[in-house]
Amino acid sequence: MSPDEPVFRVRVEAASLDDLRSVVDELDADVGCRGVARAEGDGFAVDVYLPGSRLATSRSATLTVVENQTEVGLARQAEVGRGNRFAVRGEVPRGLGRKE
Repeated sequence: MSPDEPVFRVRVEAASLDDLRSVVDELDADVGCRGVARAEGDGFAVDVYLPGSRLATSRSATLTVVENQTEVGLARQAEVGRGNRFAVRGEVPRGLGRKE
């Protein structure tokens, strides 16, 4: 995978847990922190992360692109501050952290 290649969140759906497991293994998919299969309709589904080059079709499962995670990540970076909030001595940081 090249660093410039976009990463997609993909829903993998299969008729059985064994089919779902084999497709995820075959695609060498990253299940992230949500690697729990859930019952959906007549089968099972799990969301995985795949680079664009591995968006392939499978006979035993349905792959549905949910979103382009690379674009979402770049858009979310606009919400992050650029300055150093600790640069000015005496300024108290704000947030959910603990003061020690």
